Amino acid sequence: MQLDEESGSQSPLPDVLSHGLVAVSTFGLLSFFCSTSLFFYLSWRLITWRRWRRASGSQAPTNQFLLLIYNLLLADIQQALAFLLNIGALKNNAILIRTPLCFAQGWFVSSGDLASSVFICFIAVHTFFGVVKNYRLPTWAFYTAIGLCWFFIYFISAIGPILHGPDFYVRAAAWCWINRKFSHERLWSHYLWIFVAMFSTILIYTFIYIWLRRQQRAGRIHKVAIENATPLMILYPLIYTVCTAPLASLRIYSLAGHKVSLPWFCMAGTMIACNGWLDVLLYASTRSDIVFAEMPPGEGTGLDTFNFMGKQVTGSGMGTITTVSAGAAAHSRDGSRIALRMRSPDQRGGDHLYSMGQISVTGEITVSSTSLEEGIVQHESMGKQASASSVTSPTLDGSMKSARSEFMSLAG
Repeated sequence: MQLDEESGSQSPLPDVLSHGLVAVSTFGLLSFFCSTSLFFYLSWRLITWRRWRRASGSQAPTNQFLLLIYNLLLADIQQALAFLLNIGALKNNAILIRTPLCFAQGWFVSSGDLASSVFICFIAVHTFFGVVKNYRLPTWAFYTAIGLCWFFIYFISAIGPILHGPDFYVRAAAWCWINRKFSHERLWSHYLWIFVAMFSTILIYTFIYIWLRRQQRAGRIHKVAIENATPLMILYPLIYTVCTAPLASLRIYSLAGHKVSLPWFCMAGTMIACNGWLDVLLYASTRSDIVFAEMPPGEGTGLDTFNFMGKQVTGSGMGTITTVSAGAAAHSRDGSRIALRMRSPDQRGGDHLYSMGQISVTGEITVSSTSLEEGIVQHESMGKQASASSVTSPTLDGSMKSARSEFMSLAG
């Protein structure tokens, strides 16, 4: 295929790209490092938790929101890698088409941008059902949905290269991407879905925000919960939109026949390259109880799993009942047995089994919160009965510490 001047190789790089691509590559590297670090950390956690479940006989599924973050990180890694590859252009002082580097960059731009948008939208939908409907997909349906998302991403991204060959990815302004002659493919295989995901995400979080405010006015959710959760319903779509919209808008503007200068592309590329490290910062800080849990987090994905500015969201009427009792079905490696069941109003509840040496504890804790003008008064009632072969009067705190210690030994 005969390529026009704007799609062919460019050597040497103009000054605007020599300087502009430095910023794009730097933030691409930062996003790649942050996303990869958290991805490997969660991989290690998931492996150790799986080993622990197998040793303890627990059948509790992995928290769905944690798995969504895990998949989003994988998408962000691909997106960050696309802009990190601009280091090659800086090193060669040229953008060279029909090379493995150019094809790889075009592929990762297409698949990475699309994957990031798809899973951001998936998280928004999942948050809607978890917070508003108090519903969680069955495990098999959840895994099927994730598999279908990845199939859709790679299928859509692969159609162009399969149909048009090596000239599908060429120089597109500041880096390699889809040939400008394939404008329809740019639209239906990429930006159509990105804009659908973007506007869907904005609408979903807007609806959740309005719903939370209405629940507050009706007195169904405590003011503290609303004040901590509602900023997140603004932050989640805002960060994604601010990072993604500039480049998407410039490409659409270019498709309409207008000329866009290289500095604008460098600015927009820098912003979208920030997606990865901002996602890590945002989700690791606002869902830290799930992301950085030492023990496998519960199945809950509702309002009480959100954190904002270091404050966990709790609301009126949201209590937790914890029952610790000896169970015949759970045995540790040394023959002892104990079961810990946790249930909260926004969860279906589940059994989590922890080994505690020779300790056998039966107890129940009920925690409820009510609001007063001066603050929140917590009422706790506890009934417990304990027996141990090596300990004469174990407390619940001591039991939990033993459970944690045993879990770490099993995970190790």
